[in-house]
Amino acid sequence: MNQLVLAIPTYNCARFLPATLSSLNAEGDRVRWYLQDGASDDGSVEVAESFRRPGDVIVSEPDGGQTDALNRAFKRMGGDIVGFINGDDCLLPGAAESVLKIFAENPEVDLVCGEIEWIDVDGDVQGSHTGRINSLREMLDIYNVWWNRRQWVQPEVFYRRSLWERVGGFDTQYHLAFDYDFWVRCFLAGARVRHLSRPLAQFRHHNAQKSRAAEQAADEIRQIVQRHLDEARLPFGGRVALQARLSYDLYQSGRQPGARQPLWSELLRHPEWLSVPEVRRRLQTACSARLSRAQGLPPSS
Repeated sequence: MNQLVLAIPTYNCARFLPATLSSLNAEGDRVRWYLQDGASDDGSVEVAESFRRPGDVIVSEPDGGQTDALNRAFKRMGGDIVGFINGDDCLLPGAAESVLKIFAENPEVDLVCGEIEWIDVDGDVQGSHTGRINSLREMLDIYNVWWNRRQWVQPEVFYRRSLWERVGGFDTQYHLAFDYDFWVRCFLAGARVRHLSRPLAQFRHHNAQKSRAAEQAADEIRQIVQRHLDEARLPFGGRVALQARLSYDLYQSGRQPGARQPLWSELLRHPEWLSVPEVRRRLQTACSARLSRAQGLPPSS
């Protein structure tokens, strides 16, 4: 267990690929990479060839998108400790050694998650992030945990191949949140997690990346939570509260029957929405406004 094997799904990443591959090669024999390219036409394969070492693999073929590309790579690339990194992100110095050491010293651990640095298009560090999630309940609690700055960010997550095989790979029905779905299923499969208190990778922000489609990604995450709620066996109160927020989100987005109805009307059908903080605030604001009008006072700001 002295090597980390990383999949790299790419499509037209020639601009950033040198930085990515340089960061992997700098880890020496501790990292081997498998580049799964979706038939790029910008010279990505030629760039990769200039960095390829013995043991590294480059495959270029049409695929069904990033999720499909990753499943192809994971099935072929081997390795006991695995992960993936996008063709515009970077591994930080010493990350592979730290990850491999944790796995070697803790045979019960299935997944290791560290910290991330945000970088811009030029590679300058803009900030950092620490994701801390320890249970299935926290992973599904997207409102108080995931969307409250405790989310995991790929590529700071690494796992045993045995976990990937147990969970069943990435679900190709998801285009943006397939990694979130995978992590939920990891917890459902009983994955044991260890956190490393150090940055392991850099995540690059730029205009062309998929993850900028924030609302679409949020929709997929809500679908995933809804899909797994029954399996999760959460305490009754927590499950009902989460279901209420998901239902109210759909109403707010206009994507469910009744979405054009006034909130007062929909509350008769969904009294559980009263547990949602946003609903209570809306009701309080509306009541205050009505009271002010009745008293002839200007509405409160």
